[in-house]
Amino acid sequence: MRMNKLNLVSACVAGMFLTACGDGGSVNPASTPAAIAALSSQARYQIVLKNAITGQRITDSLSVAFTGDAELKAADGSSLNGKNITTTDGLIALGATFNATAKDFSVLAGNRALGWVETGVRVLGSTTSTGDQVVELLLVNTKNAAAINASTVPVSMAVGTGNASATGALTSSVALATPSKLVTNAEGDPETTGVSTLNLASGTIGTTADGKPAAAGPLNVSVTSYSNASIDSMSAFPGGFGATVSGAPSSVLNGSAANDGAFITGGFAQFNVTDSNGNAIRNFDKPVSVSIDLPKTSLDADGIQVQAGSDYPVWSYDDVTGAWKFEKTGVVSEKSPVDPNNYTVVFSTNHLSSWNLDFYTPSCRAEINLTGRTAGDQRPLTIEVVGVVGQRFSRTGTMTDSQLKINRTPYKTRVNVKVRDQGVVVGQASNTLLCAAPNQPRPIFVPITLKPVALGSIQVETTESCADGSQKRALPTFAWVNVKNMNNWRSGYTNTVAGTTVARTEFGSVLTGNSTVYAYNPRKMQYEAKSVAVTANNAVTAAFNFDMNCTRPTGAGG
Repeated sequence: MRMNKLNLVSACVAGMFLTACGDGGSVNPASTPAAIAALSSQARYQIVLKNAITGQRITDSLSVAFTGDAELKAADGSSLNGKNITTTDGLIALGATFNATAKDFSVLAGNRALGWVETGVRVLGSTTSTGDQVVELLLVNTKNAAAINASTVPVSMAVGTGNASATGALTSSVALATPSKLVTNAEGDPETTGVSTLNLASGTIGTTADGKPAAAGPLNVSVTSYSNASIDSMSAFPGGFGATVSGAPSSVLNGSAANDGAFITGGFAQFNVTDSNGNAIRNFDKPVSVSIDLPKTSLDADGIQVQAGSDYPVWSYDDVTGAWKFEKTGVVSEKSPVDPNNYTVVFSTNHLSSWNLDFYTPSCRAEINLTGRTAGDQRPLTIEVVGVVGQRFSRTGTMTDSQLKINRTPYKTRVNVKVRDQGVVVGQASNTLLCAAPNQPRPIFVPITLKPVALGSIQVETTESCADGSQKRALPTFAWVNVKNMNNWRSGYTNTVAGTTVARTEFGSVLTGNSTVYAYNPRKMQYEAKSVAVTANNAVTAAFNFDMNCTRPTGAGG
């Protein structure tokens, strides 16, 4: 199994991974490659690409791109900035270096040919960012509409077909509306979600991003509506709630500088058209009518409940740059017939992508503190932060200590916080204020009660040798451990052990059960994986031996 393979070429003698590949003679243990050692001082990220509905890692082929100012490095030391790579197991490990002017990067992924709608997430850092962090990117698949609508997740989808002529014009109109769903919201109450609609008029000419008309033949059309009812749907918000923004006047930024604020969402939707060649049809020569419903409990940026006739900012997502662009101010309207739960915002556009109804506000760095964790207990706990009704946004994180700081949370918002241990709620705080003013966090203290757990440890050993086992030696490299298939990833570096032929690192305080170890193979420039069973008070070893691809020089003796 591989974690992520870049489109790079390796050789037996390969630059920073220089080794002796010839015949005979002993070799000294390799020193830690400079590129790998450098990652130890960076913030290390495990990017996990998941199905937004099932929560399962996506093993289809996905195209992944990186944008932003932070310096990004793959495990082999190569730059990821501005690169496009492919992953077939939904995992990408990287290191990031931030400075005063380079404070973020974005990851964008999708594969429209396989139904995976393009989306992205913005990662925010600082000059002091180090250690291991997990970033999840959640995608939906237009081929799974029935399963999406049958799920309890507050996401719904409508799919349909159209037809394009030789000029790219629709030969008939297309109208889609997502179904409404009765779901359980973040407070545990029943909530009826709104709908999103798309109307394409006959004769409308659709073109790709580079201006080419839609290919003649069938068109696949889809609308996906994301309610703001709970973290289950908000976690899929493209770009994240501390997203990059562009084109917004000061009146829409509400006192925040662009890219320094955060969104409070009323709801968002993805509108997609794909031609018979699998190309995304982005632009149209005539206005396209779309709508997104808005819960009647929604509050504006000042905390005042919106009414019919209120203004509400409308934004579109650029899945190439990862930025949200301010489009216009929409008007909140009653639906016909009147819906007791939702208003709607109807607007026209000449391009399609992800769209959202959001207020952009100043932000602060939130601080979550846990009380009740005993010293030395490093079990991974999941933290869920959700804005209260009317002020919806969400953040999640994993903690192995007692403090979590979250960048770019909207100020003047009240939140509910839940702490989970292997899915079970072990502590919570309700309706508590995050920040009284921009850049003035108000620490939240959450008492937790943890049951004793059995812990063990994992030793990772990495070596390399010729295919016949000769010339075996230590190979220091980069390793990750995924603890019990949870949203908990920990990284380390295997270092040469004096007097031996192995490089080793140890991961302590690991929950008992099956975990997966990934070690980076510099020969193939990809990760290899092993499943290990952790038992209480014991250390289990995951040993990797990589093939040096030794060759005997031509004419060498026996």
